[in-house]
Amino acid sequence: QAPLSQVLREFELIQREQREANGCTERREWWERRSRLDLRMKSLIQSLDSEVLGCWRGLLLPRDPGNAPLDEQELSRLLRELRECGWDSP
Repeated sequence: QAPLSQVLREFELIQREQREANGCTERREWWERRSRLDLRMKSLIQSLDSEVLGCWRGLLLPRDPGNAPLDEQELSRLLRELRECGWDSP
């Protein structure tokens, strides 16, 4: 599992390299750098989702302001994900 500190460090590196890429004047090189950074960002987000947040990512689900904090579908999904992580009792 990737601890949060590793994820944050990678995010900082991606941001630094993005700033460097912004200074690139050659169009092809800029796109190549941007594509590599996009792939790294995708991997970082997936790592954050699966390895840092884990089953708790369900708490970040968007909700309709007119509904209760968690509607039935969201609650069902959250409970399922919590059980997959080994949590038995609501």
